[in-house]
Amino acid sequence: MGTNYNNRDAIEIAPGVFHLGVQDSNFSFSNIPYLVVDGEEAVLIDPGSAKKDFFEVILRKIESVIDPKKIRHMIVQHQDPDLCAAMPLLEEMVHQDVEIRAPLEAQILVQHYGCAHNVIPVDDGETLSFGNGRTLVFAMTPYCHFIGNMVTYDTKTKVLFSSDAFGGFTGENELYAGEHYPLQLATFLGHYLGSKRALTYALKRIELLESTHGIELIAPQHGCLIKKEKIPAFMEAAYDLEVGGEIDRLAAKNGIEI
Repeated sequence: MGTNYNNRDAIEIAPGVFHLGVQDSNFSFSNIPYLVVDGEEAVLIDPGSAKKDFFEVILRKIESVIDPKKIRHMIVQHQDPDLCAAMPLLEEMVHQDVEIRAPLEAQILVQHYGCAHNVIPVDDGETLSFGNGRTLVFAMTPYCHFIGNMVTYDTKTKVLFSSDAFGGFTGENELYAGEHYPLQLATFLGHYLGSKRALTYALKRIELLESTHGIELIAPQHGCLIKKEKIPAFMEAAYDLEVGGEIDRLAAKNGIEI
């Protein structure tokens, strides 16, 4: 397996799990939907952007793996348009009875993208089984970086789809996190998160999944995949992050004491 991804090929990062990443070179900001295939059914996690050049890449990669009509479920881990605005476009191509799931608080906003199907709210610890009995577990990570935020865990491959947690700004199409990823993590997660308490909870919830099930790979919605042997080091780096720095900058600029 290569160390970079491109705009042509879906990459199988674990059995039945495909990386559909698109790199936004203008902002060093990758957007990575994931396709999980089991038997004759598939789940699309964080369906991606509606921007034409992004969506075309995602659709091309899906079609290189399966008939889109095999997608029976779309999972939205939070409401940001870069990760779910493509849902109405995909609804015309996936299974006619597709089910869309999102955290309750995200459901309130996701409905405004104009989906034809109702969005099903999910809560912490709920599961979804599909295909030949493959099971996904949902774990809420509120305020990381939105109140309705969650991560998704595949019990078959032990892949954690971590949403924004462990996301980073990356200027190249690197598939796996390298030595510079702690800095890339800080420039993204440190900037987009305002609460250290929320980050700490999210990390501890992920550690609970690790202790209960084991994690072989972390697959964030931005940035790079983190292999099992590097998870402890990046977990430590995440715990050490300073977040909410923009508040301090503007407070100092405007003479506001907090």
